[in-house]
Amino acid sequence: MISAIVPTRGAADRLERYLPSVRTSLDACAATSEILVVDDGGGLRVVPERARLVSCPQSRGYGPAVNAGVAAARGDRLLILNDDVRLETSTVRLLREALPEEGTFSVVPRVLSPLARNGDEAGKIGVWRAGLLEIEETASAPSRAALYAVGCCYLCHRQTFLALGGYDEAFAPFLWEDVDLGYRAWRRGLATVTVPEAVCHHEGSATISERPMSERQGAWFRNWALFHLRNVQDPARRAAALGALAAYALFDDRVPVRTGLSAALACFADVGRRPSEGLSDDAILARVSAT
Repeated sequence: MISAIVPTRGAADRLERYLPSVRTSLDACAATSEILVVDDGGGLRVVPERARLVSCPQSRGYGPAVNAGVAAARGDRLLILNDDVRLETSTVRLLREALPEEGTFSVVPRVLSPLARNGDEAGKIGVWRAGLLEIEETASAPSRAALYAVGCCYLCHRQTFLALGGYDEAFAPFLWEDVDLGYRAWRRGLATVTVPEAVCHHEGSATISERPMSERQGAWFRNWALFHLRNVQDPARRAAALGALAAYALFDDRVPVRTGLSAALACFADVGRRPSEGLSDDAILARVSAT
């Protein structure tokens, strides 16, 4: 069974606009399926057609909402979606056919979006620049390894998602939680692979754009810093990352940068660094390079 997990912050209008395409694509897959709409904050007044509602009375953000949906899911495969995506009829079938039983964390469709500089959000790669990891876009076609699965649409095995611990809720409410999950999967040798024949149309950051810009910027810097503090293991790369973050703290006087870095350090004091096991940072970056 495929369980489609759709977190939303009470956006009934977006669900009405986009869920019909999800139902159509699931039906065309010739597999049993269910749709779980996770109401992050309890603001949804109407349960969408053919959907099961998972209510989270307190809004905690994208990662916790997806985790709540996964906990309630019955399927052995998870189709993780945003509430502002339109799937083509063949999308779910093509993703299901491309997902192997082992060795892969997730498969990602071509994600057509006005937010992507090249028009395609799926082909994310990681580049180490000035001591820190930066995310760059490349085309998802032909099929290639990606650093992480963009949270708006991907398919994975439920067992693998749970074995990885799901989304790290330290990154709540939003930003960098998908990079963190994909990186942890790569650390275990579990790939994310693009399936460009499958297509998803993404409106783009519909929920995040409702937040004030200062909040978004602060969350980005917080979670960018937290990602490095928690995940970077190679001694030389870790030293470079710590030096780069220290430079931001010393010389960048933007309020979102200062507040974000301070919040990252406070969170890191509670959650700590991940165990140093599995693929090295160099090995991970080599597997998701542009070449």
